[in-house]
Amino acid sequence: MSYYITLSILMYFCINVVVGATNNIPKFSSILVFGDSTVDTGNNNDLIISVAKANHEPYGRDFPSHVPSGRFSNGKLVPDFIASYLNLKDTVPPYKDPNLSNDELLTGVNFASGGSGFDDYSSVFSHSIPVSNQIEYFKDYVGTIKEIVGEDKAKQILGDALVIISAGSNDVIINFYNLLTRKLEYNISGYQDFLHNNLQTYIQVGKIL
Repeated sequence: MSYYITLSILMYFCINVVVGATNNIPKFSSILVFGDSTVDTGNNNDLIISVAKANHEPYGRDFPSHVPSGRFSNGKLVPDFIASYLNLKDTVPPYKDPNLSNDELLTGVNFASGGSGFDDYSSVFSHSIPVSNQIEYFKDYVGTIKEIVGEDKAKQILGDALVIISAGSNDVIINFYNLLTRKLEYNISGYQDFLHNNLQTYIQVGKIL
């Protein structure tokens, strides 16, 4: 059974990791990441018309290679630290990296895209990959894992995966308050329900793959 962590409880998980509460942390097989710039490790690098890119200075100056990686940070992101602490890998690579090895694929990848959200409209402005499309990439990923290790082993790997989902801020800031795209349809509580329903749908799709 995969473990899903959303932004609202991500920091709580990290605090438990930092203070050493390892007895209650399951043994994860891999790490899978979905969301926006808070967790994007470089999927936007090759999006030609995207306005949300971090593959240039001053980003990356404290990253191990000291070069911009596409992370919206001067160094590693939270998923990288979690993956390292859980002894899965030092960093979580972007799924769109064309040079991923089988080992990288089996221990987890990142589908997140800076500027995206649970509402597809959020990606129209930034030309990023909405979470709905990230789920489509995940479907392809599942097929690849099955090809590498077979159906049964793939089911075990995916079932024991740690799944991190971090998104929603672009939906509210861009769509609701800045562009007013959704404000004509919903009040804030109604829009929150809309986003929550989308998130539940994405999680359910992920569980049945």
